[in-house]
Amino acid sequence: MDRSPLWIAQRHGQDWRDEETLAAIDWLTKSQDPRSWQMRIENVRDTFYDARRRWLDGDRVPLFDPRDLVAWYVFQANAYAADRRDWYEPEAFRLAPVFQRIGQLLPELSDIVGAQERAERILIDGRRQPDDGIYELLVAGAYRRNGWDKVEFVPEEKGGRKTNDLFAASGRRRWAIECKRVGPSDYGRRERDDGLRLSAPVHALSAELRKSWIVSVDFRIELSEVPEEYLRQRIEERANGTSCSWDDEIAQGEVCEVAWHNLQPVLARDDLYFGSSRMIELAAGHFPSRADHSMEGDWVSSVERPFHAHNVTRLSLVSWISSSSEAVRRKAKHFRGMVGQASEQLPGDRPGVVHVGYELIGGNGADALRDMSNRFELMTFDPSNSRLRWVYGNYMVPEHTTHPMESAALTETTAVYKVGRSNTPDPIPQHFLFSEGSARPGGYWMHQI
Repeated sequence: MDRSPLWIAQRHGQDWRDEETLAAIDWLTKSQDPRSWQMRIENVRDTFYDARRRWLDGDRVPLFDPRDLVAWYVFQANAYAADRRDWYEPEAFRLAPVFQRIGQLLPELSDIVGAQERAERILIDGRRQPDDGIYELLVAGAYRRNGWDKVEFVPEEKGGRKTNDLFAASGRRRWAIECKRVGPSDYGRRERDDGLRLSAPVHALSAELRKSWIVSVDFRIELSEVPEEYLRQRIEERANGTSCSWDDEIAQGEVCEVAWHNLQPVLARDDLYFGSSRMIELAAGHFPSRADHSMEGDWVSSVERPFHAHNVTRLSLVSWISSSSEAVRRKAKHFRGMVGQASEQLPGDRPGVVHVGYELIGGNGADALRDMSNRFELMTFDPSNSRLRWVYGNYMVPEHTTHPMESAALTETTAVYKVGRSNTPDPIPQHFLFSEGSARPGGYWMHQI
């Protein structure tokens, strides 16, 4: 039975605590000087509270200092686990599942040589980029939980050659493991920027005409090749009485009215984070999780929650997917390059495996094509002397959930890529990093989320 989107967030029962997440925070920070760490958290809180006040006046200043990103992560994880007042959903939705999982893996992590030292490095050396170290902890925990007797981090050689991240051993089996977490490639970042560039004239036209609309588009060519006024022109054509949809050599798309009959009754009784998955679901009638989104409009902030809209009088939403075959090819080249770098860090005295961690948020409509391209790229990959045998693609999709009883939802699958002709079995077949049990075959894009 389909769930009605017209639910109202309750204001009671929000005093629950997530003990697993709190345990993860304690474990990650226990090596820090308590006074120094408290000062870092207080700096994060002060920056956040000051920004929140300024947002009430329409001044959309940054909410945190990127020079201490890991402290912001911990601050938001604690907001999920214990203090809802500091919760900032656009960041916390992707952090909550990660910290919760680390808390679940603490029995395994306590048995892994070098895990505590790696946690300390995340908080000191990884201030600006903690995601790589966090991913390494998740992978290490997965090996220990999947029956490997000994898992250990490889100490870094200061000033020496880059080495692999982990060794795992069980009986006579020995493996070398290297982890690469995939952030957006330079191409991916440019593609996102191009989506925002194409959306800007749509929002400007909405403001000029004082009209609201929902625009959904699937691009057939690279977004960098799309004329800046393309979407605006398609909307102007629709406004002149032609069809509300179009299909040409550049893209196919449609322009729809905002579902005010959904949005306004909920806003009358509840505040919504402006531009959130929940607001998109109400305004568009559904939430397209595979798309990237850009929303602008006229709205009044809630006094108690400045990031939330108390009232909305106009909005324009652009949701886009890139299905360009050239875009897919470029992203696959990034994958091959990353595997090549990882392969060079593996020793030659034992079989090796590379874990490539994809955190996918929006813009994933063509990921089935990207998986095929990744497989094609590795068909001709030469591991040289590294004895690389397998590559795991850990696809992690934190969900901008719209369910009334979820705040830490994540979908994942593991894509398995064989390298070369060796018959060496892969070390942890059909594994998950977050969930228990066996992984479903194929990519997450093959399954209903």
